[in-house]
Amino acid sequence: MITEMTRQLSFEDIKPKRLTRYMQLLAIIGNKEMTAREVETIRSKTYAPRRFDMNCTRPRLTELVNEYHELIECGIRKDEETGKSVAVYRRATEQEKIKLDNMEHIPYLD
Repeated sequence: MITEMTRQLSFEDIKPKRLTRYMQLLAIIGNKEMTAREVETIRSKTYAPRRFDMNCTRPRLTELVNEYHELIECGIRKDEETGKSVAVYRRATEQEKIKLDNMEHIPYLD
């Protein structure tokens, strides 16, 4: 019971910060194609907290792709630090947003 309450309080605490983080990430990406590490590198130098933490960026990028359709995964690039293949993100066009917003309701749009 206590852990459920503390989890809920923590969640309520980060809610307003998520919107700010979304705006920061969208501003960083702009009209470019970037990986999560590239975005986080800029974010950690520009916005508080000024520490490199991929956990500040990756979940928000996933939400911007899957929930809000503001970003699109547009390719794959090799991460220079890890040597692994990672997703590349870019801003979605208005037409892509409309299509993604309506995919559940009109599945034959593809």
